[in-house]
Amino acid sequence: MTLMQGRQMSRSSQVIQPQSRRQFRIQGQVQGVGFRPFVFRLACDLGLSGFVRNEPQGVLVQVQGDLASVQRFTVCIKEDRPTLASYDSLTFQDMAPREELSGQPFEILASVQRHRSRQKTNKTVTVDTAICPDCLAEMRDPDNKRYRYGLINCTNCGPRFSIITDVPYDRPNTSMANFRMCLPCMQEYTNPRDRRFHAQPTACHDCGPQVSLVDPQGQPIEGDPYLKAAAMLAAGRIVAIKGIGGFHLAVRADDAQAVKRLRTLKHREHKPFALLCRDLDVASDLVHLSDHAKIQLQSNTRPIMLAMAKQADQFPGVNPGTDRLGVMLPYTPIQHLIFDACEQLDCQRVDVLVMTSANISNEPLIHKNTDALEHMAGICDAILWHDREIVRSVDDSVLMSMQIEEREEVILPMRRARGFVPATLPLPTSVATPGLCVGGELKNTVALVRDNKVILSHHIGDLTHTKSYHYFQQVIEDLCKLHDIKPQWIAHDLHPVYMSSQYARTLASRWDVRLLAIQHHHAHAAAVLAEHKITEPALALVCDGVGMGEDDSSWGGELILSNVADFYRMGHLKPLMLPGGDSAAKDTRRCALAWLAQLPGVDIPNSDIFSRLIPDPASRMMLANMLTRNVNVNASSSAGRYFDAAAAILGVCEHNHFEAQAPMALEALARTNRRELPSASMYRIRHGVLDMTALLECLILDDTDTAYGADLFHQQLARGLAELAITQAMQSKIDVVALSGGVFCNTLLTQRVTALLRRANLHVYVHQQVPANDGGLAYGQAAVASARIGGPV
Repeated sequence: MTLMQGRQMSRSSQVIQPQSRRQFRIQGQVQGVGFRPFVFRLACDLGLSGFVRNEPQGVLVQVQGDLASVQRFTVCIKEDRPTLASYDSLTFQDMAPREELSGQPFEILASVQRHRSRQKTNKTVTVDTAICPDCLAEMRDPDNKRYRYGLINCTNCGPRFSIITDVPYDRPNTSMANFRMCLPCMQEYTNPRDRRFHAQPTACHDCGPQVSLVDPQGQPIEGDPYLKAAAMLAAGRIVAIKGIGGFHLAVRADDAQAVKRLRTLKHREHKPFALLCRDLDVASDLVHLSDHAKIQLQSNTRPIMLAMAKQADQFPGVNPGTDRLGVMLPYTPIQHLIFDACEQLDCQRVDVLVMTSANISNEPLIHKNTDALEHMAGICDAILWHDREIVRSVDDSVLMSMQIEEREEVILPMRRARGFVPATLPLPTSVATPGLCVGGELKNTVALVRDNKVILSHHIGDLTHTKSYHYFQQVIEDLCKLHDIKPQWIAHDLHPVYMSSQYARTLASRWDVRLLAIQHHHAHAAAVLAEHKITEPALALVCDGVGMGEDDSSWGGELILSNVADFYRMGHLKPLMLPGGDSAAKDTRRCALAWLAQLPGVDIPNSDIFSRLIPDPASRMMLANMLTRNVNVNASSSAGRYFDAAAAILGVCEHNHFEAQAPMALEALARTNRRELPSASMYRIRHGVLDMTALLECLILDDTDTAYGADLFHQQLARGLAELAITQAMQSKIDVVALSGGVFCNTLLTQRVTALLRRANLHVYVHQQVPANDGGLAYGQAAVASARIGGPV
């Protein structure tokens, strides 16, 4: 039945239909997305009386009219919704009709503020979204009042999470509170049938925040800000650009000297840069994009998409050591206006810009104008900014296109931030009391848990850096305040020295709440199982860089059996005795020496390969003494350290300047191999321990081709891990295997492990909602804690 048919039916049956009154409560992403005008239009079209209003818990709706219209309204509100809206729950109850409401117009009432509500707050704050097609068209229309206005938005697009200070989402509770609307904007804002009805950041040239270009000292640069910025970029200059969640540093990607200068000034000599492409056609010329990846790129989340480059070294210095490029499309009006301005320049067309976070490496994203002046002055040549405050910094989200099989692709989250946060994630179990999960040490995120929902934070970073640790504390305070949650328990990593674990103990003492220590790899396994709503016992291969095991040693190449709440270690890689412990995570040669020490009869101090790896005699003697005397060595079953060892042995990478640099380079090299790989197995499994020593004996041969060696390493490790899982699956009669941990961001390894497991008729599950790396750890902690605590909701 169409809406028009429903309308006609309701009108033709008004005489015989009894009056009905119904109340609806909707929770989810329903504020700041045009939901109230959607309800208003629907109710008016159906001739219903009543009201709609925002509340701290979500949205409350009451309608009254003939029964057929109320029933039609119920069907429509369930099945239809605005573009950005999503429901966590929708409930309704019938109420006694009120005679005085009959024939009254439907109303949009003022929002109920949190301090006036006696009910618990239980709502979702809306995510930031890319500019919509309607706003983009208006911005490019010379006859429109918002022509070339760099902060144009409506109820279907623009900033939300990054500008909100409190709930409900109304203008006084945003950083737009001090910008008084002009009369035309106010007329749009108050018209329920207008696209900008209650679009809280709505503004124009006359009444809103202003975009300007300044020099590194904050002095205005005369002229059109977009044309001037575009000209500077075209000339190879570095421009800091204020986005939705913070500042970016931009430079033209095809200028190798400009890219090199940016790396030097930003102190980011090795890590790949992301690229902002003018449009999808430009992005498609650079990387291989599936239909699925194209949809994601063009969605209102506008993430960075990691995909295979079509041409090696097309942009020198942009993606060293990897065969992938991270591409994204413009998502802010300012970004579109820069590309528009580039078209007006009398120079070579600029279609691709390096677009990297404006921060010193490993520090939080800069989002305040004052901080941009203080910290970017020595890096950029100009700053394109505006005076709308960003309340909280939010990095770009990063996804990776991963081809599992020829006709199967998954989009793997690598960093979940802008466009996805703070949307809730479901859990397969509910918990009676709210809680906080503080994640791990690297790629940190935190999570709040309420009922069977998780609010996973945006990317925070490496907590070993002071500014990131302080930001971590701020994010916890901010999320608790914004969502009105007072945690009654705190989950943390089992490692007692992690900064997140230490702060968890501090908060637990301060709040007098329960602490739950959750083993690192158990949380990884629980994360992927919870994503797929699996609560029955399942096997999980969890491979990463490091995580403390229950025996106090470092784990990282694990096969575990888990039902989410509990786990049992079924198998693991043979531990490497790493000289210097954590130092080996950066110095890959130490991992190589630890692996070489497993060779029977090897003379560590005098072997040729030892001398090649460590040319300095003093360093060689020091490391040899550590290994032979078992002094200052740490046992680690980490798959990541095996990757580091192979990279060092093959001469691919001697030092991890950023996390996973060596494994990324090894994977890229392996894809260039054209030699046939052997059918024989070069490993041994005994009592659940996977021993890769036989593979090592092949890798150290003088005539081993590096690409072949890299490919062989991936093949044999995949076979060994798969056989370990298949053996235990047969013994335990379990047919589900989950893959988690940062190592399974490696496409080549994931493809091969998956194929081998499926060949054995096992069901394989990978991440699709949260990162496989430690960015998903807090969600896994939430799943474990929820399953352990349980209780009615």
